[in-house]
Amino acid sequence: MDPNFSDIYLLQHLENIASQLGIDVRYESLSDEEISVHSGGCKLSGRNLIIIDTRHPAPERAKILGRELSGYDLEDLYILPRVREFILLHSPLREKNRPQT
Repeated sequence: MDPNFSDIYLLQHLENIASQLGIDVRYESLSDEEISVHSGGCKLSGRNLIIIDTRHPAPERAKILGRELSGYDLEDLYILPRVREFILLHSPLREKNRPQT
């Protein structure tokens, strides 16, 4: 990633893409001692929602958002090439096929 392209700037672009797709992005505290809750996407009352734990720093939030957005059709949206590349890099299919180091 370009050093002039900060994590916050990337996160703002990803949030904007989610908004264009009608996906709500919420940052919530997901800490619970009784059940295990993870950041990710879901459907709530027929609306697409991505919930991200507030304890995650900006780079991790961007990775989660990129991973979740990779499951949507982004072809008709203009997305900066470096943001589109970031989303593709964090696709679950891409992650699964990545060689282990």
